[in-house]
Amino acid sequence: MLRWQQAEGKRHALNAKLAPRPGDSFRALCGEEVFVEREDVVALGGQWLAGTCWDCDAVWRKRENIPQFTS
Repeated sequence: MLRWQQAEGKRHALNAKLAPRPGDSFRALCGEEVFVEREDVVALGGQWLAGTCWDCDAVWRKRENIPQFTS
């Protein structure tokens, strides 16, 4: 299951059944290994304010056959 998770200042995408918890790290679709902190989890009072990781977005769109954004 593809899902989005805020971590290290961006919203990254990952392929996982469960969302990572604070203290967990995960390999995002963009290839980065990122660490989740408490403020990254909305259910624990965090804010969903970080910008999208556009490399993750591109991989997601390719997997789902969704057209890429163009400028």
